[in-house]
Amino acid sequence: MDSQHHDKTFFVTFLFVLGFIGAFTLAIIFIANTVSAKTGDEAEARARVEERIKPLGEVITDEKMLLATAPPATARAPMTGAEIVTKVCGACHGTGVLGAPKIGDKAAWAPRLAAGLNAVVANAIKGKNQMPPRGGDPSLSDAEIKAAVQQLIK
Repeated sequence: MDSQHHDKTFFVTFLFVLGFIGAFTLAIIFIANTVSAKTGDEAEARARVEERIKPLGEVITDEKMLLATAPPATARAPMTGAEIVTKVCGACHGTGVLGAPKIGDKAAWAPRLAAGLNAVVANAIKGKNQMPPRGGDPSLSDAEIKAAVQQLIK
């Protein structure tokens, strides 16, 4: 008889806990529906959600960077090799920063020129190691790059 009493006590306690959990769940559902009642237009709500979840930034690839820094629509007069070296190339090639061959250093330029002047110009156009394409100035033409390279190796 003692085991029946334990079974009955367990069953009553179990039903009480189950009833409490059910009532608690219904109360939470009621509160959630009350709090989230529609307070505005669907379009406004969608706009607020889209504003909250919009991306923080954008990945910019090399192609996008070149398009973003495309030369201005207005034409300019071509620059001389000396002007380009002073404006663009001198910062690194003047001091030899990051292994850049110095201006006029025949010994440093000799291994690069072994492949030919056109190979050096192609590297300057495409960029090499830490040097960006066109030395970082996308408005320079191929002819201007060639003139700058010739000025650098003098």
